[in-house]
Amino acid sequence: MLRLSANQSTHMRIQQHAVPVSHYLKQPRRLVRALMNPAQVDELGHDTFRFHLRGFEFLMLKIRPVVDLKIDVSQPGLLRVRAVDCWIKGNETINEQFSLELSGFLTLEDQDGFAQLNGEAKLAIAVGLPPVLQMTPMSLIEATGNQILRGILSTMKQRLNRQLAADYEQWSREQATDAQPQLALGNTAT
Repeated sequence: MLRLSANQSTHMRIQQHAVPVSHYLKQPRRLVRALMNPAQVDELGHDTFRFHLRGFEFLMLKIRPVVDLKIDVSQPGLLRVRAVDCWIKGNETINEQFSLELSGFLTLEDQDGFAQLNGEAKLAIAVGLPPVLQMTPMSLIEATGNQILRGILSTMKQRLNRQLAADYEQWSREQATDAQPQLALGNTAT
C-alpha cells in the first residue's frame, strides 16, 4: 500500500458585520458553499455532505474521489470537519484498495470588531499500487502523490479564504434585512 499525506493551515481576519461570524459558523450549508463549488456537493443531512471532487490522473490512474464529510458545529468558536466515507467513482479496482482520511478544524477568536479564524486540514490516503506501477521508483510515486494532495488542500484553502468572507458578509446582510421587518412589527405592537 502506498501512503500519502498533506497538511494545510489557514489564518483569516474577517471584519465583523451586523450578525457575528460566530453565528455564521453554525450554518453548515453556508460553510460548504465557501469550501466547494455547490455543483459538486449533495446534501445528505443537516451536517453531512457528499463532495464530488474533480478527477485527476495519478501515474496512469484516473481517480475521481467522492467524499462524505460531516461538519460539527456543536462547540462555540470551533468547527470540525471529517470524512466519514470515501470511494473512487468509476474505478472499482482502485476502490477495493483505497482509503482516505480527511479532518480539519477552524477556531474563532473575536478581536476588536474582527474575527480571527485559524484552521488546519489534514488529508491522507492509502492506495494499493497496480502491478504496472510497482516497477516505478517509490520516491517518484510518493513525491507525485504528495504534490497532488497538497494541491487539493491548497485549492480548498484558496477557495475558503476567498469565499468565506464574501459569503459571510452577504449572509450577515440578509440576516439583518430579515430581522428589520420583525423589529418594526414588534415596535408597532407595543
